Amino acid sequence: MELLTAVGSFHLSAHIPECFVLFSLHFILGVGQLDGEILETLWAAFNKISSSARAMTAAHRREVYDDHMRDSNWKKLVGMCKFRSQVECNSLMPE
Repeated sequence: MELLTAVGSFHLSAHIPECFVLFSLHFILGVGQLDGEILETLWAAFNKISSSARAMTAAHRREVYDDHMRDSNWKKLVGMCKFRSQVECNSLMPE
């Protein structure tokens, strides 16, 4: 597997100009239309639970947020397996 490094479009503007050519998503073959700001979009899901979490203690709120993030990561892992071989996916899944 080959991993390519890139910087999200929003954050790339804060880098030096030379980074644009080296790390822009616009120049990676097969990327499609992607802003690369996945962390910001993950927070959108927290908006749904933020009103409930507001009344929780800090420890309980952290547990709820951790559970939601783990669920999000699990769904991404399962979704990736639709595009990979079953052997590769079995090595990723916990026993």
